[in-house]
Amino acid sequence: YFNEDSLAPLFDELTKFEREVHERGMSLELIFVDDGSGDKSYTELIKLKEKRPETKVIKLTRNFGAVSATKTGFGFVTGDCFAIVAADLQDPIEKVLEMLDCWRDGWKYVVCQRVSRDDPATNKLFAWIFYRLVRLLIVDDYPSGGFDLVLMDKTALPYLRDSNKNINTHLYAHWLGFKPKVLEYHRPERPHGSSRWTFSKRLKLAIDTITGF
Repeated sequence: YFNEDSLAPLFDELTKFEREVHERGMSLELIFVDDGSGDKSYTELIKLKEKRPETKVIKLTRNFGAVSATKTGFGFVTGDCFAIVAADLQDPIEKVLEMLDCWRDGWKYVVCQRVSRDDPATNKLFAWIFYRLVRLLIVDDYPSGGFDLVLMDKTALPYLRDSNKNINTHLYAHWLGFKPKVLEYHRPERPHGSSRWTFSKRLKLAIDTITGF
């Protein structure tokens, strides 16, 4: 995350989530990557670590972007499966419980596809164009609505962690041939803070993704 003001509600949600995970006879490994935040987020994360010492907190020297931050987090994963969750809570964390159940049923790669979203019209149009290009030029069965929320088995970890592709982590997993279990959901409006995912960043990701693959 980067300069998020959603840490307090995020901690509350994660506490509830951890109880649900324990009820399934599993344990939760929390890894936070601070992508060079300039606010007090890192201080708040350290406070969390003091309360929950097993929590892992990594702070990058500057803002490198979501993909680099995610790949950094991969280097600290030790569990049997792992999920990527954004700190803004726009993707409902309770869906991860459904994904865990799918993983226990044998799926190695589980994604939550957005079938609808409460985003501005321009964002919806850009997303529609981008994912259409991805399906046309790169992977023809990529989820048409795209996804951010994903859970993968540890067998996929070395490929994602050690690859020199630093473009689009989610697409790379799909491109490698891991067949996903696709869950669907409606993406609600962002409940906390304002998005820093500007048009220029979206356009850069689109260009990097299409040329990189």
